[in-house]
Amino acid sequence: METLPQEVVDQIASNLYRSDLKNLLLLSPKLHMAAEKYSEGFTRFRLQRKDLDEFVDKFRGQRFCWLHELEFDLGPPGNPAGDDGIDSADGRDDGKIHGHDLSDQIHALFNALKTLEDADAPQGTIQLKIISSGRPGTAPTEPTAGCCHVRLERPQKLPVLQSIGSLYVGPPENQQASNRHPRLALRTPLDLSSKLPNVRMIRFDLADEHDCDAETERARVEAREDFARAVGTTTTKLRTKRAEIIFQGRKAHELLDHDSAMPNLVRAGPGDDLFSSSLRVLCRHLTQLQLTAVIDKSFFWPEDGRGDVWPNMESLEIKFHPATPAGSWYFMGPRGEGRGVPGYPVDGIEYSGEGRAAEGDTIVMGHAPCRPSGWRVQPNPDTLHPFLAAFARAAAKMPRLKEAMIWSPIWWSPGSHARSRFAYHGAFDMVHNRRPLGWGIGYNAPEGESEGESGAPASDDENVRVFEWRTGSWEPDEAMRDLFHEIGREEHGEEYDDDWDPGANQEDLFFEGFCFGKTLD
Repeated sequence: METLPQEVVDQIASNLYRSDLKNLLLLSPKLHMAAEKYSEGFTRFRLQRKDLDEFVDKFRGQRFCWLHELEFDLGPPGNPAGDDGIDSADGRDDGKIHGHDLSDQIHALFNALKTLEDADAPQGTIQLKIISSGRPGTAPTEPTAGCCHVRLERPQKLPVLQSIGSLYVGPPENQQASNRHPRLALRTPLDLSSKLPNVRMIRFDLADEHDCDAETERARVEAREDFARAVGTTTTKLRTKRAEIIFQGRKAHELLDHDSAMPNLVRAGPGDDLFSSSLRVLCRHLTQLQLTAVIDKSFFWPEDGRGDVWPNMESLEIKFHPATPAGSWYFMGPRGEGRGVPGYPVDGIEYSGEGRAAEGDTIVMGHAPCRPSGWRVQPNPDTLHPFLAAFARAAAKMPRLKEAMIWSPIWWSPGSHARSRFAYHGAFDMVHNRRPLGWGIGYNAPEGESEGESGAPASDDENVRVFEWRTGSWEPDEAMRDLFHEIGREEHGEEYDDDWDPGANQEDLFFEGFCFGKTLD
C-alpha cells in the first residue's frame, strides 16, 4: 500500500464507510492520512480564544487543507480589571475594556490562521464565522451602557489570509444580537474583509435597532457615520460576489411604537443619509445582495441625480425598515393617521441644515413610554413614493437583473392604548391581528428568450417581465408604474405582466422567499 500514490489511497478511503475508516489508522502513514481526511473529523471546528493553541497543533500541515468551516466565539469580555489600569466603574471605560478584549481575540484568531497558512495553503476554501454568543451564566443583568458598538482596534495590523472564502460576523445562527453584551461596530466586517482577498461571500448580522434608550441612539448615529467613513476612506470595496447584510432583527418591527416618532439619525437632514449612500458605493458591484436596514432613497440614487450602473447585480432583496433614517415613517394608518410625524433629535447630536427641528414642531419622544403598537399599514406618499421611485430608477440600471424584491414588514397590533382609535378597521383586525405581514413589490426577468429550464420552448408568460404587486389595496399612479416598467425593458423588450392581487396572502414568508439568488452562479 505504501507504494501507491497518495491520490490512489485517498480514492480507496473515500469509498469506505466512516465507521470503517478507523481501522485504517494504524495500518500505514498513507492510510492514516486518508482515513483522517475522509472521516470528516477535520472539516469543522468550533473554538474560543482559550482553544487557539490546541487548534494550531491539531491542524498543522495537511489537516489545514481539510478544514471547511471554522466558528470562533468571541464570548463575553474577560476580567474588567485589566492591565491598562482602567476603572470599570465608568461606562466609557467599560467600552474601552470591551474594545481591547474583543480586538485581542480577533487578532489572536487571525494570527493563528496565518501560522497555519503556508505556500501550499488552500485558497478561499474556509467558511469563517465570528460569532458573539454571550454564553449562559456570563451575561450581565443590565444592558451594557456607553459601549453599544466597539470598534476593532488596529485592523491594519491584521495579517492577510488567503484561505478564507466566506465570512460571517454576528450572533449564532437563529439567534438575535443582544443588548446584554457589547456590539461589534457596523464597520467591523469591512475591516476584516479587507484582509481576505479570496472571500466570495460575506454575511453580517449587526444590530442597528431602536430600543428606546437615548444613549444607544447616540451610539447608533456615531456607528452609522463611522461605517460611512470606513467606506469613504478606502478604495477597497467588497471583494465578494454575494453579500447578506442584516442590520435589523427579524422581529424588530414588532417592538416599535407607531404612536411615537423615531430618532433622527441623520445630522444633515432627510435624503442625505451618508450611511445609505455609502452602502450604495459598497454594494454596487455585487452579483447578489440581501439587505435589511434603515435606509433612505440615497441608497439607490445619489443626490446629484446621476444614477450609477450596477453592472453585475442579478438578485436583489431589500428589506427596509418602516421608519426612515431621519425618523419619519414610510407608512401611516389606514386613514392617514401619523402621516406627518417627524423624527426627534437625538440627545448629544449636533444637527445642521434641515436636520434641525423647526421651531414649533411637535416632537413625540420615542424613549417613553415605548409600548409596542402597530397600525401603520398604508404607504406614506411623502416618504415611500420617493423611495420607491429611486429603487425603480436604480433597478433599471441593472442590466443583468434576474429578480428583485423591495419590501417592508408591517404589523397590525394597535395595543390596548390605541385599539379604540381603529375600531373602524375591525375586519382587517380580525384577519390580520399580530400576523407577520409584508408590503412590497417584486420583479422577475424572463426565464429564457427561447427555451425554458427543461429545454422545452418557453411559454409566453415566461418570456415577459413579471411585476408582483403585493401592496394590498394600494396602486401606484401612472408615473410610478412607468418607472417600474423601465426595469429590464432595454434587455427584455416592451412586454410585461403586472400581477395584481389585493386579496393575496401578504405573509412575510412570501417576501423572504421571493428571491432565489443563493442558487445563482
